[in-house]
Amino acid sequence: MRKIFISGILTCLITFSAQATSLEVTLNDDSVQAQAGLTLNEDSYGTSILTVRGLYNDEESTKLGSAGFDFMGRLGNVPGLEVGVGAQIYSAKTDRSLDLLTLGIGVRATFTPPLLQGFGIKGKAFYAPKILSGLDAERLIETGADIFYAITPKVRVLLGYQLMRASFEKVSTSNIDEGARIGFEARF
Repeated sequence: MRKIFISGILTCLITFSAQATSLEVTLNDDSVQAQAGLTLNEDSYGTSILTVRGLYNDEESTKLGSAGFDFMGRLGNVPGLEVGVGAQIYSAKTDRSLDLLTLGIGVRATFTPPLLQGFGIKGKAFYAPKILSGLDAERLIETGADIFYAITPKVRVLLGYQLMRASFEKVSTSNIDEGARIGFEARF
């Protein structure tokens, strides 16, 4: 099952990456995550991005897919600071035969100060309340933070932490993914 899932994610990413403007792959000993982003519009007010992600967690035996829109822009006169809001649709299946379908809203921020010459930090926080959750899920919270270094203008190496936790009707709370991650982000 794991091989089929990973093969499916890679096939989708290869197909999608032909049009993608970014590809991010992160992993740890227990999980792998791949996300592709496609810039829909970019102007002086900011950027709108469509994202598609797949995550497989072997320890939790969880498969998750998400898709969403992010709207990013520069904040004031702070060089290197980009903030935005977005919405994500999450769909997951856990090892306890619990299914999740939620819509979350959240914020993202990236700060790459010019003085640090390629070093930066980015973070995200998304929340899907009970009213926007279906199947067995009652709510979902996703948070994450990464420290990165741009080894070239198009490639960043990442070191971060991610926590994705859901509440279900049959069980109080279940981790979908939690832990430190390493990876890369490439821009096309």
